[in-house]
Amino acid sequence: MKVFLFIASFFFSFLLVQAQELPPVRNFSPATYGAENQNWKIAQSEDRNLFFANNQGLLEYNGEHWYLYPTPNESIMRSVEWHEDRVYTGSYMDFGYWERQNDGTLTYTSMVDSLNVSILEDEQFWDIISSESIVLIQSLSRIYAYNPEDKTVQTVVEKQGLTKIFKVGNGIYFHVTGQGLYQIVSGQPQLIIKQDLIDGNVIGMRDSDRGIKLVTAANSLYIFENDSLELISTNQFFRPVTVYSAVAIEGDGFAVGTISNGLLVMDGAGVVDYQINQSNGLSNNTVLSVFVDADDNLWAGLDNGIDYINLTSRFKTFIDREGKLGTIYDAIYHKEHLYLGSNQGLYVRPPNQKTFEFIEGTKGQVWSLKEIDGTLFCGHNLGTFIIDGKIATQIAFEEGTWDVQPLEGTTDLILQGNYSGLFVLQRENNTWSLRNKLEGFDISSKDLVIDGQQIFVGHEYKGLYELDVSDDFRTVENYKLIDAVGTGINSDVIQLGGDVLYSTPRGIYVKTETSDSFKKNEVLSSFIESNGYTSGKMIKINEGSFWMFSDQSLIQINKEPINDTFEAKNILIPHFKRSETKGYESLIQLPNQNYLIATSQGYLLWDNKDTEEVKGKVVIDRVRISNRNGSSKLLDLDQNNSMDHRTNAVEFFFHVTDYNVFDSVKYQYFLDGDSDSWSNVFEKGSILFENLSHGDYQLRLRSVVNGSLAEDEAVFSFTIEPPFYFSRTAIVIYVIIILGILFLMGRIFRWYYNRKRNLDLEKQRQQMELNLLKSQKDIADLKNKQLNSDIESRNRDLAIKTMAMIRKNETLNQLRGELDNLPTTQESKSLKKMLDKSLNSKQDWVAFEEAFNNADKDFFKKIKEKHPNLTSGDLRLCVYLRLNLSSKEIAPLLNISPRSVEIKRYRLRKKMGLSRDDSLTGYIVEI
Repeated sequence: MKVFLFIASFFFSFLLVQAQELPPVRNFSPATYGAENQNWKIAQSEDRNLFFANNQGLLEYNGEHWYLYPTPNESIMRSVEWHEDRVYTGSYMDFGYWERQNDGTLTYTSMVDSLNVSILEDEQFWDIISSESIVLIQSLSRIYAYNPEDKTVQTVVEKQGLTKIFKVGNGIYFHVTGQGLYQIVSGQPQLIIKQDLIDGNVIGMRDSDRGIKLVTAANSLYIFENDSLELISTNQFFRPVTVYSAVAIEGDGFAVGTISNGLLVMDGAGVVDYQINQSNGLSNNTVLSVFVDADDNLWAGLDNGIDYINLTSRFKTFIDREGKLGTIYDAIYHKEHLYLGSNQGLYVRPPNQKTFEFIEGTKGQVWSLKEIDGTLFCGHNLGTFIIDGKIATQIAFEEGTWDVQPLEGTTDLILQGNYSGLFVLQRENNTWSLRNKLEGFDISSKDLVIDGQQIFVGHEYKGLYELDVSDDFRTVENYKLIDAVGTGINSDVIQLGGDVLYSTPRGIYVKTETSDSFKKNEVLSSFIESNGYTSGKMIKINEGSFWMFSDQSLIQINKEPINDTFEAKNILIPHFKRSETKGYESLIQLPNQNYLIATSQGYLLWDNKDTEEVKGKVVIDRVRISNRNGSSKLLDLDQNNSMDHRTNAVEFFFHVTDYNVFDSVKYQYFLDGDSDSWSNVFEKGSILFENLSHGDYQLRLRSVVNGSLAEDEAVFSFTIEPPFYFSRTAIVIYVIIILGILFLMGRIFRWYYNRKRNLDLEKQRQQMELNLLKSQKDIADLKNKQLNSDIESRNRDLAIKTMAMIRKNETLNQLRGELDNLPTTQESKSLKKMLDKSLNSKQDWVAFEEAFNNADKDFFKKIKEKHPNLTSGDLRLCVYLRLNLSSKEIAPLLNISPRSVEIKRYRLRKKMGLSRDDSLTGYIVEI
């Protein structure tokens, strides 16, 4: 019997799928957070940052970045607590606190060292809690109390076997192995529950309406009220469950971390609402610590990783991690049954049941589920089924039923699209069967729209067909491809009111009731284009509304009935988080108004109620600068920073403390001083600016959460100093140099222009002088000309007079000679005297001398100065020689013979001291 029961249960487990609709879980592996595997305790600061006591040290997470602070003594960090702007931690042989520095990092102060605390050998500090103004640090042997006000540490409890310490309301409790639960009253421990009254150590405690609830290591729940202990529930599993950690959650229950069974979430009665383990989302089945954050969500510190359980999410997930369901292609809620159609077959979850059951006979690919007039039809790879509860009845055996659509004007005919064309189902005597195939069309008909006697068939690869059919729906009389809409994979066609809508990657085309053609609707197309096209699948809600799926969101499109305009509402859930099969998306509304979205591993449940938008305040964690030499440092976040000009990279790290799994957090920045507009949105919580020029900058950051722009901004101002040659000192020097150069240039220009002016004036003066000299020369030339003319005139007059004297004297001498030849008479004697008198007349010489002086007035002066011993006769001879007269010509003038003239010349030479070789005439002419 045991073997039979085992085989039966084993076989039945393949037919049943446990339907645990769980909150979303986000897994953080050690590779993600960059530290060791085990995480022993969790705490949260007032700014909502989370801290984890990790084997390697203190881990900090702000929703965007992980930061690790190694344990100072390189031991395992066992405990962590936030209290009054400090992070308190405990490890091997040490406990202390971390404080935030201006650069965003944390620095550690050991209270054991700084306060000289005397601790036990090999003591480890496993837990820290804060109570009012006191911080309590618990090891396995002692509880220490630290007072931050007076900075004192004292031992308040010392007992071997201390396992846990709790703060419940205003009370402090602790458990001792083998003894029981104690409460500290007036500084003294008092045993309130003996160990033999409870099955194992106390792991978790909380307040309740009736008293204090306790969770034990054996997964039992007790309530303690008025010194009375009551067992509420015991372990609900077939095998023993060892609880290692527990925390109170919203309501009256606990979240319990186990050694090997993952995380249990139980209500106030101890009933396990759901279990999250390694098979359905948890990273590891050993939960070392559990923590409820400020948003009432769970964090689990695991033996291998950290997990976040998003309890307050609008979404719940059903993930078939064992692969029993397969990939979900369609879903429907029908008569209080939830059906899931997958590539494995059809599954159903009856009312008030948590498991999905396989419906016999449906093994294989389910393409569609549709309710028509109260009957549930299943389009299957094998044909068409009618589903009634858990029973499937095949009514058509033509392979590959894509879809079924009711024909207008009748309730007894249904059109179905198959791999090989179109078929008509008929109901007779309340039984459905295949009536006929529409002859004349053999193309696969995945998507159907019936518009009177026209049928529109969507084919992913060929496009959209328009078919004209006979009145009895037995023959396709004519069909054509609509070229205007083109082709496109993952396209779809639906009818909305009287309009036909066809979606492709190129846009959404609409054929209205009054039109014979399709035209691209720019408004509808923009809804998809702005969010990224993944599939054209359109899921009709009613005649005025439908859903579409994009890369970034779900889009609910509503048609305004008055003016036929469209409005869209975006639900920002990225495709990679939805994980649905492209082209086969399925979205249904459940009776409780929630939506179910089919995914490749199960489905999402989505609460569509309006929720408060996340404010999305951006916080700058750190600012790191790097220099060209490879060095880097963090900047002070509380003041304007000045950086050296050699800074070649400035990197900003920032975050929004939004941990919700399905929230979309993006960022924008504006760097005043480098750009003139906001950047495009981006997801990474850091920005790197390289090779910024010197100047003043202000970085403004803001977030875009779920498509909504946050109002709050983070601002950081900084300055990159210019190099020395651009510094203020250099600029002052440059100004001085420039002013000096300008002054010097001014002086040079002044000197140059003064010099040029002086040169010009000198040139003008010289020109004037030249002009004057020229004028004077001209005048002198005129005078010389006049003088020359006078000299020439005088010379002519002198020559005339000389020649006249020569001729007269020659004539007189000739007359005297003639008289000598005549007989001597008184008359001839008288005539000779008169001739002699005329020949020796001084009056002729005076006239000649006067003429000679007019022609050469300085001659007598010069020759007298040089030869003062000359007689008048010598001077007279000199005059005639200066006139270049020969001795023969001179003789008549002196009334002597030429021989006598030569003698006089000889004597004159001697007086002048001339040698024989010297020319007397030349000498006299040159004087």
